Amino acid sequence: MSSSVNVHAHSIAAVARASQTSSGEYFADYTFATQKLARVDAKGQKQGVVLVACGSYSPVTNLHLRMFEMARDYINDTPHLQLLGGYFSPVSDAYNKPGLVPWQHRVAMLEAGCASSDWIMVDSWESRQKEFQRTAWVLDHFDKMVNGDGKAGKEPRFVVLKQSR
Repeated sequence: MSSSVNVHAHSIAAVARASQTSSGEYFADYTFATQKLARVDAKGQKQGVVLVACGSYSPVTNLHLRMFEMARDYINDTPHLQLLGGYFSPVSDAYNKPGLVPWQHRVAMLEAGCASSDWIMVDSWESRQKEFQRTAWVLDHFDKMVNGDGKAGKEPRFVVLKQSR
């Protein structure tokens, strides 16, 4: 087996072991960041968009940040869309990718990378989980937090764009 296959075998095994339902927890010190979110167009003529990028980010690179900027350019060039914000969601340590830096350090790297952005944030919920969370469950978390059924549940309502791992 080649070394690249071995590296990915650990991550594939973590995905295979994942529960069929989310085991996600909300820890007492968890806060969902909303300070950089824009408000939806008051006239309702534009569809609000929140970008979510799930991944290991071990380490975060300029290209990860550039990905958000490219998506922002597209949204800004699309008349019926309004960018409200963006989130990095680093994977849990349970993903078992060889060389995966502990979640606290990956979150800190991402926060440092986003510090000068007025619209990109980091959400630590996925990274803090004891078990690997499937992307669909992570997006369910964002839907609850952003659209009102979770702890941060306040108006306005908008769409969560999904990116596969």
